[in-house]
Amino acid sequence: MRSRNTNFLQVTIILTGLIFIAVGIVFYISPVAFGWIFSIDVNEDWLKEIPKDSFLSSLYFLMRGFSALLFVMGVAMVMPLFDPVRYRGLIYYTGILFPALASFILVKNGIALGHSTLMLFGFIFAVLLVMTVIGLLITRKEAQSSAK
Repeated sequence: MRSRNTNFLQVTIILTGLIFIAVGIVFYISPVAFGWIFSIDVNEDWLKEIPKDSFLSSLYFLMRGFSALLFVMGVAMVMPLFDPVRYRGLIYYTGILFPALASFILVKNGIALGHSTLMLFGFIFAVLLVMTVIGLLITRKEAQSSAK
């Protein structure tokens, strides 16, 4: 059953999914492009050092794995688009739990390091969190009535 409330939740879900997909793809495909976003000069020498340094290579490939996870989480947000009331559990985990933790970590470290891009990403995740919470709250009655 479609309503204004479910439409708001669906817009929030698609926005969340698109942001997760974009961030996941950018880092997975090109950490150099990700470095460019953060205004960090990443040259060819750095990329050649990754296989030689066990800590750096572990960190690099772990982050690429997490970027793939973020991409898959974004793609998984397609399911709630069709029935946001039925897939509320998925919305809680990908739209509330992850953005809450990510925004806290990014804003906290962005402030500590004075890095505005970290804070920007943290605020983006915080906005997604707030929009998802609002969407879930305004569709709560519909979810309860469909569960009966």
